Amino acid sequence: MKPATQGPTRRTLLAAAAAIPLSRHALAATVATNAAPTLSVAARAPFLCSGVAVTPGGTLFLGLPRFPGNEATFSVGRVAPDGTVHPFPGGSWNGWQPGQDGSSAFVMVNAIHIFADGTLWAVDQGAPPGSRPEPGAQKLVQLDTATGAILRVLRFPEAIMPPGAQFNDLRIHGDLLFATDSGLGGIVIHNLKTGSTLRRLSAHPVTRNDATHIHKGSGGRILQDAQGNRPQVQSDDIEVDAGGTWFYFAVPAGPLKKIRVADLLDDRKSDRDLAALVQVAAEIPSIGGTCIDTLGNIYLSDGENNRITILAPDGRRATLVQDPRLVSPDALFIDRGRTLYIPCSQIEKVPMLNGGTNGTHAPFLVLSLPLPDRLGSLRLGAAVEG
Repeated sequence: MKPATQGPTRRTLLAAAAAIPLSRHALAATVATNAAPTLSVAARAPFLCSGVAVTPGGTLFLGLPRFPGNEATFSVGRVAPDGTVHPFPGGSWNGWQPGQDGSSAFVMVNAIHIFADGTLWAVDQGAPPGSRPEPGAQKLVQLDTATGAILRVLRFPEAIMPPGAQFNDLRIHGDLLFATDSGLGGIVIHNLKTGSTLRRLSAHPVTRNDATHIHKGSGGRILQDAQGNRPQVQSDDIEVDAGGTWFYFAVPAGPLKKIRVADLLDDRKSDRDLAALVQVAAEIPSIGGTCIDTLGNIYLSDGENNRITILAPDGRRATLVQDPRLVSPDALFIDRGRTLYIPCSQIEKVPMLNGGTNGTHAPFLVLSLPLPDRLGSLRLGAAVEG
């Protein structure tokens, strides 16, 4: 896909970025920090693991996408008390093979999440990387975590998910489900109560990668395949603050942007109108995932520096933890006990991002740490559950 072109909106965003006091390469802590929290191994996954979600009762679920070298994955797993990982919900949902119908099976689960009601949501892109999904295969699936029952499957027409659109991640606030499209770029908002759906900022430059920000891995290595092709991932990471006021989004290379939820929901505003309201929240390193706490702190999975960085609402930054095991840290999750979970996906080592060489290896770790109440002068909050 062609990179985004500059225009008035782009110039506005760059001007806003210039006003931010820290550059994307200067992420040293700006607040005094206490002793570094200790990371523990919460799970060992047999396949590449990019997502983790935890029920209110403490059961871990893992998102296991079908990246090259991981074709045998069962896509979604539940971690048993003895640490073993089992297919969830089981049966045909976890046994998809190329050529089979993917409408009632997990094909390419890119994200999972658990919200206030304790149910599990899975984002299924419907096709392995490099392929187009068959009709009905791309979907959002809600499951009962106790029984494995399928509670809801959401699919959308071409007006909402046109050819080339690709679900990436989701968040829920009240009755509203928000999802990013990382294929074309865009934001999908679905009202779970009324069934109405909006597609916003569709393929607009503010939701797409540009020629300035480059997706990198550990040590700043540029991610590319054997032919030098770089990943083209559009709007990816997504957060909604606890009050439902701000919607945050980013491509993996940044920057982090934000727009008011009320503006996204205002159907009198065109995409051009909305783009003028998008703000750059911060310049960031290349990230694999995010989460947000009840005090508005955004946690960034810093893939360039093998660390988790916290971005406070007032712009202060602090390093929560840095560890060589944090290889391609991905989608973060805070549970009700204020424990942070970090899947170490190793995605930067898959062939399409590692010069054609597969450098991944099992087990794929999910690390965890209890969040302190403070990180120096920075107060940390609890989980935002939607």
